[in-house]
Amino acid sequence: MRPLLVIGFGLALVAGCQSPASPVLTGTGAPASSLPTPDPESPPATAGDDDQWERAGSMALQRFGAGAARLGDGRVLVVGNEFSQEGDDPNTTAEVWDPATMTWAPTAGLNKFRQDFAVAELADGRVLVTGGLNFDEPRQSYSSAYVYDGSLGLEGWAKVGLMTAARTAPAVAVLPDGRVLVAGGYFYTGDTEDTGTIEGSGALAGVAAAPRAILAAARLVSPGPGESPRPPLDDVDMPPHGYALATAELFDPAAGTWSPTGSMAFARAGAAAVTLADGRILVVGSTELNVTEVDLRAYDTAEIYDPTTGRFTLTGQLPDVDREAIEGLGVSLPESDPAPAANGTLVALADGGAVLIARTGWWKHQAEISRSFRFHATTGEWDEIGQPCAWVDNHDADNVARTPGVCRVNAQVAKLPDGRVLVAGGQGAYQIGGTSTTSVELYDPTSNSWSPQSPMPEARSSGAAVVLGDGSVLIVGGDGGFEGGGLKVWASAVQYIP
Repeated sequence: MRPLLVIGFGLALVAGCQSPASPVLTGTGAPASSLPTPDPESPPATAGDDDQWERAGSMALQRFGAGAARLGDGRVLVVGNEFSQEGDDPNTTAEVWDPATMTWAPTAGLNKFRQDFAVAELADGRVLVTGGLNFDEPRQSYSSAYVYDGSLGLEGWAKVGLMTAARTAPAVAVLPDGRVLVAGGYFYTGDTEDTGTIEGSGALAGVAAAPRAILAAARLVSPGPGESPRPPLDDVDMPPHGYALATAELFDPAAGTWSPTGSMAFARAGAAAVTLADGRILVVGSTELNVTEVDLRAYDTAEIYDPTTGRFTLTGQLPDVDREAIEGLGVSLPESDPAPAANGTLVALADGGAVLIARTGWWKHQAEISRSFRFHATTGEWDEIGQPCAWVDNHDADNVARTPGVCRVNAQVAKLPDGRVLVAGGQGAYQIGGTSTTSVELYDPTSNSWSPQSPMPEARSSGAAVVLGDGSVLIVGGDGGFEGGGLKVWASAVQYIP
């Protein structure tokens, strides 16, 4: 992820950025009544300059990396915030948007700050928040989970048990029967410099000590229903701060309970996941931040979870970079393979496949490339779609080679009711603080084509996109890129009207 614009992982770096003057709530666990009033300078909730976009009011806080989900009554919950002005503590607050009035109102917040948590819209209209990482020292991953019930207002949050493992940045998707799959993530162990080592031989020999039960959780391959236990994984070396998990588990909203299910072939942290049309779940990729020595095959591979068997099966690998095609666009990439940066956004298609939008890799301080792909469920293969975006700077700000077209790192992405995919905004660069864009496109999977749309009212990336009951899309918060040496973070929201 971008060293300066990381969602979740880079909180400390983001906190040091300057932003437009706006009230920011300090402390954690603050009651909803302590939310400031919306910024009076924010645009009012009136129609935008173009008939495809409407302004949807402004939250009380600028929010970056927040979780967002539609409630059963049609309103939208936004919770958390990875951004704060210098000197402020991160917050745990939540707000609710009402589509009938296009206004925002405070609601109950989480009891403790958490970042890189998973959010899922439950079939009964509630919202699940689980896992994540706390902010206070010693920093630890969470195993706790909460559900928000919009009908309860300021008493909306209820704790719903503990996962079988503490997970930061897990993949999450909802099964057709209403259960929720939570897979992978990483367990943050903090600074283990003074903790000694575990005795023994093999993969765990000489590893900085952590609770043995936690280490076992990372490597245990949980059997599926009716299966015998499989051998432990041996694809992850324990790093000094955190390590990726291969295990997975299921949450039953009706019972409020967690249970283990089969494990992935590879440990994956920060993977993308989506429920396919046939009810299976596709999981793609991994990150490398806060974890080290993840098997390289995890970065470019995908797995499918079958709820009828409780098992994951490896499927097609993402295609290699077509260097000749990139050179034809005027950019010569480094010879080595790029490291994973942003996994992109995964969206299921009506034909049973999926698209992965703006998956980004980087060569630190040198170059990066962002590409989009389509997954074909019948063959398990991936095709590259759209035009790739790449640049190389060669440590010379006056000699940056870029491909033509729009880069969409951390774009806002959502599937419309007619099956087309909205791709709005995004950032021109992952690692050098590139400016965001107002550009918008629709991808039509039927014709495998892209069509430009009216631009957003403001340039925006890393916001949350939520499909509403009427088929429109609400885009909340995010950033407008760097301006005047600081990161411009939005409190505003906009609504796309197809």
